[in-house]
Amino acid sequence: MTGPATGGTARAVAAAAAAAASNRAGIDIRPLETLDQIDEACAVLRTVWGIGAGQDFDVSRHLLRAFGHGGNYQFGAYPHGEDRPIGASVCFFTEPLGAAMHSHITGVLPGTVGKGVGAALKWHQRQWALERGLSRISWTYDPLIARNSFFNLTRLGARPEAYFVDFYGLMDDGPNRGQPSDRVEIGWDLMSASTLTAEQAVLVGGAGPVGPDVDTLIRAGAGVLLAVGAGGGPVAGRPPTSGDTILLGIPTDIEQIRRTDPELALAWRYELRTALSVLMADSSWRVTGFAKSGWYLLQRRPPA
Repeated sequence: MTGPATGGTARAVAAAAAAAASNRAGIDIRPLETLDQIDEACAVLRTVWGIGAGQDFDVSRHLLRAFGHGGNYQFGAYPHGEDRPIGASVCFFTEPLGAAMHSHITGVLPGTVGKGVGAALKWHQRQWALERGLSRISWTYDPLIARNSFFNLTRLGARPEAYFVDFYGLMDDGPNRGQPSDRVEIGWDLMSASTLTAEQAVLVGGAGPVGPDVDTLIRAGAGVLLAVGAGGGPVAGRPPTSGDTILLGIPTDIEQIRRTDPELALAWRYELRTALSVLMADSSWRVTGFAKSGWYLLQRRPPA
């Protein structure tokens, strides 16, 4: 087994992975350069977040024009041979300057979710960042959305770094309306072992990493600090007193629960906040994986 690629080789492999992801999704990823392209991308993102006409939205023509002029990342996803985007992504440079950028927003139209368009945009982000000498991409996401947790941690190999309570305050968009905007900040080390494992899966075209084996971990004595009860509600476990592994279970579709039972969704927000924010604030624990069935895996850090 050879060591990790470096320099030009790493960039070439990243470009190959990004191309493979785009081809698999049937899209081309192009820069948003003209005002028409920017307007079309903004329309896509408004649709994704359920922002109606006349509602304020923090992604606008003026903002994207300024971001692009400053050399930041802003690209659209276009089906092969077509001129209207089905997805868009916007990032800006952040600290540490010269090494990192923050992915502010990435979205794909309803009906295209699950077809690899979002993944193609993220792998293109990585290629673009590595070509500019960057080593890290960060973004925030709702830790209650299981499909995004699985995508970020397992399919990309990124890792949660901080929990923020009600990060954006009140939000008036479809996915977030009526719920506190708790967010986890993800750090994507672009050359970490977990990222390179995910990259290899993209290159070979397999199913990709599947995440931790929860049943095996429970049989081995992992602590279950939070789980989904028989009625779909949160069931809190006991705080761990020993052992090196903790599991936190969440619903596989909190978005559906928000539509049908907002009070239950709110209960889940508070229970996950109580469990995950405390553990992430404790430097002895780190989140190391997520199972598609809806389980966060946390492991105790080895002694320094």
